[in-house]
Order: sequence, then C-alpha cells, then structure tokens
Amino acid sequence: MLYKDLSDSRAKSSRKEIINAYVELLVNKDHHLVTVKNLCETGNISRSTFYRHYNSTADIEADIEDIVMSTFHKLMDLIKLEDFIYGRKHFLNALNDVISSDIDFYSHILFVNQNIGFLSKINTTIRDSLRETLRLKTTMSPEQIDLTLTFAVGGRVAVYKKWILNGFLPPAETLSPMLEEISSLGFDYFLDVHSK
Repeated sequence: MLYKDLSDSRAKSSRKEIINAYVELLVNKDHHLVTVKNLCETGNISRSTFYRHYNSTADIEADIEDIVMSTFHKLMDLIKLEDFIYGRKHFLNALNDVISSDIDFYSHILFVNQNIGFLSKINTTIRDSLRETLRLKTTMSPEQIDLTLTFAVGGRVAVYKKWILNGFLPPAETLSPMLEEISSLGFDYFLDVHSK
C-alpha cells in the first residue's frame, strides 16, 4: 500500500523498503536532514537501488504525499458531510481503518514529524470537499462557511491526531458519541455530562 503500484514486484518491494527506511529515519531526524547515505544504511539498500527509483529524498516525500493524499481522497469520497460534522462512527471507523492499516507509517509521517505538511494538506482536503456541500445546504456566506469549516475541521483533525497518539484511547465506542455530543452541544456537553 505504501508505494506506487508497479508491474514489477521487485521494484515495488524496493520502493517499499526505501520508503520504510525514510519513515524510520523521520522518528529522530527532521526530513531536511535525511540523506541518501543515511537512508541506504538504515534500510540496507544500495545507492544504485535508491537511484533506480528516486533522484533525491524529496522524490520520496512526493511519493509518500501522493500515497497519503490518494488514500485520504478515497476516504473522503466514502463519507457524508454529516458523518464528519457530527463525528459519527462511520467516519471514525473509516479513518481508524486507514491508519491501522500501517500505524507506524501514519503515526510517523502524519504526527511525529509534521514538517512535510500532511496535516495541513489533509485539513485543506477536508475543507474543500465540505465547502460545496455546505454552500448548497445552508444560506451562510462564503466567509461564514470558511470560518465554520476552519473551526470544525481543525478541531476534528486535532482530536483524531491526539486520539491516535494516545494509542486509540479512549476506544472508538466512547470517542464517537463524545464527538457527536460536543458537535451539537459544545461545552455544554462537558458541563451537563461531566460536571462535578
């Protein structure tokens, strides 16, 4: 999954090894500091193998970005506006499935090392896909829609980020209803349900 589809399974395997070595290095290094030499040593990959598939580490980033964004666009195509806005389990489970398919990859790329900017691109992708739906379903001005989406999407992405970093705790069965209640009640949810 974490490499472009290639007809040659050996080439596919080599690209996957290169990407995995790159992701491993991102745990301790800023992506600007990852060199081809580091990458080849970490992944036990020859330089000739690396250069057969990529010209630079920037090409790996572009490949990873294509993979992540393509996967995320497919996820957005599957959900309804209401599933995202109200934090319904359908969206949460779909997101969980994507990230769980390769937890190390997604946690390192999306959340440990944010210098590549995937979170920003994911925010933009969600906002863009929801903007037209809100425009058709509401009488809000474009400015109101933009502010609403900035608030709703930024908050959701931050919650999912924290949830993943917390090892998917609390469980989805707890998180999903909580997000639905917060979406409809705001801070009243905390004051009504969790007051001392």
